[in-house]
Amino acid sequence: MASETVINPDTGATVINDELGQETMINAQITSLSGVKLRKGTILAGKYEIVAPLSASTGEADLYTCKYLGTEYVAKVYRRQQAIKPEVLEVLKSIRSPYVATLFDAGEYEGAQFEILPFYKNGSLQGKKFSLDELKEFIIPCINEGLHVLHKHEILHKDLKPSNIMLKDDKKSAAIIDFGISSIVDPGNTVLVTRTGMTPEYSAPETYKNLFLEESDYYSFGITLYELYCGSTPYKNMDAEEIVRFTTVQRIPFPKDMPAELQKLISAVTYFDLTNRHDKQNPNRRWTYDEVLNWCAGKKQTAPGKGTDAAAEKAIPAYTFIGQKYTDIPSLVAALAANWENGKKQLYRGLLSGFFKNYNPEIAGFCMDAEEEATRNTGDEDIIFWNLLYRIYPELSGFYWMGKIYESLPELGRDMLEKLWKNDSSDFKYWDSILENRLLSEYLKLVKSQNIELINAVSALETAHKVPKKTKRDGMINYYTMAYLLSGQKILCIDDRKLKNIAELTDYMKELLDSSYDKFEEFCHKMLDYDDTLDVQFEAWLIALGKRKELEKWKAEINE
Repeated sequence: MASETVINPDTGATVINDELGQETMINAQITSLSGVKLRKGTILAGKYEIVAPLSASTGEADLYTCKYLGTEYVAKVYRRQQAIKPEVLEVLKSIRSPYVATLFDAGEYEGAQFEILPFYKNGSLQGKKFSLDELKEFIIPCINEGLHVLHKHEILHKDLKPSNIMLKDDKKSAAIIDFGISSIVDPGNTVLVTRTGMTPEYSAPETYKNLFLEESDYYSFGITLYELYCGSTPYKNMDAEEIVRFTTVQRIPFPKDMPAELQKLISAVTYFDLTNRHDKQNPNRRWTYDEVLNWCAGKKQTAPGKGTDAAAEKAIPAYTFIGQKYTDIPSLVAALAANWENGKKQLYRGLLSGFFKNYNPEIAGFCMDAEEEATRNTGDEDIIFWNLLYRIYPELSGFYWMGKIYESLPELGRDMLEKLWKNDSSDFKYWDSILENRLLSEYLKLVKSQNIELINAVSALETAHKVPKKTKRDGMINYYTMAYLLSGQKILCIDDRKLKNIAELTDYMKELLDSSYDKFEEFCHKMLDYDDTLDVQFEAWLIALGKRKELEKWKAEINE
């Protein structure tokens, strides 16, 4: 999805960044300017001569190359007044760090605020991918030092992301830029309560409650690293509401090819619990400067949420399974889950318990309990095996069931929607097994979800799906409801059109009516047939939009 920076969402003034696809909502109390266009030869601050406009101009400012004493700079000329807080400007002028873009000068020209900044010929990190070695060698150390400098000067950046990090001329270092929504924290205070500034894909959970901390910048750092390695954030194609829902349900899902040490770092700087943030001796707090510095140096340290060093805790002697050797618990559990039937044989033939007896009695006990439960016929073997996987590795965040692996519930929901839109019924029995065994409720308990609304909705859906004598239509309603609920998406896919809300549906119907009354009538009957039965997807979509009460009222009226 496009990055979206929101400043005081109660206001309505909007500026669109056409190049980066960023939407910035600006406080209506700040006067907007139409934009002062500078000609070649214009002099700023009495010495910087404008050379030419840059094609990389943003939605909030025009960028120009300029020169002074033979050195090339960038002039950033804002299209709004008070573009950067005066107190932030004053502090930035005093900072001289290779990891923070130097503010050489600032002022006004014909009422427009401008800044003179370094010219980075290699552009920003947006759209670029880096290997683990490149990240370790210079990207991570540079960003960590840049944040450290800013935080020492009481500045919270509040909008760290790849487009706000520049690749320097040597291509071996980076610098942080763009302080348009940055704030100063009062001396002696470490928390900023404000409604300004956030890009949802990169924003820490606490910022949705209007709290900004140094740790919030480090959360954005973690999501930035994820994108620089993978090419996208973990929240690609989600809107702000979906991201909030996701972060309350899931830990960040990592791709299988991401190195474990990078996963550890990203997990640590995006750790959700800030309860112990002031206790430097408590390992259960989000990592910031010192811990990232240690990580770069290869020092062993406890990751938040772990009792001991995570890598050591997960290491196991080589376990051979289907011709492969596994030396850590996460990869073994993933292999057992992906090869479901063979995985069950490892359990029920006593191979797992026999292996773990030699060095991990606790896990061996879990395995023997599962074997005994199956022997007593007190449960379904698949359910017993499923529960065991999460007992062996409690940090398991993905949804693993019957040989299919989803990195998150939203991924499962999106997969369901795609199949339903294609009329692909191949997974109907699989979805039935999830609902009938109440696996979603159990899974949310296992990952310790705090999203009570989702837990209640999932429980109600599972109960509805187990109702005897349900029709085929009832089942389809449940599938669509499950897909919308888990994915967080609210898209009605009709006639190859994807409609996100009632307004878009209305516009589409007007299009049909204007082009052909027959097409309009055909569409209406597709949505509501002659027996007053709603299209299955349409009904589930309306429920997803929060129209359940209106639907129930309408159904009651037509049945009178």
